[in-house]
Amino acid sequence: MKSGLFSLPVLLLCAACASSSPPPPPQQAAAPDPDVPTIQDSTGPAQCAQPINQFQRVISADASTGSLDKSVFPRIAADLGPVRAVCASGDAAAANRELQTVKRKYGYR
Repeated sequence: MKSGLFSLPVLLLCAACASSSPPPPPQQAAAPDPDVPTIQDSTGPAQCAQPINQFQRVISADASTGSLDKSVFPRIAADLGPVRAVCASGDAAAANRELQTVKRKYGYR
């Protein structure tokens, strides 16, 4: 008899958790802004070109959605110029160090 009394509250709690209401509609992401320029992919060893290209995609996406002010985007792109050049020269270690410096300067990790 005790097991029947114990299982009734558990069943009631489980029934209360189950909901027949429809799930909320998915939130729609902000549409990218076509006015934000893109930066051409970096060339060089994959050890530096891939992180540079990934960061460029992040800042482009941030600028197009408004998470990054559009006036800051060109400054970051200009700061990435020397980083891209070092990577293209084949010095992946130096390029990655310079990339981290640029990221920290603008609050990225």
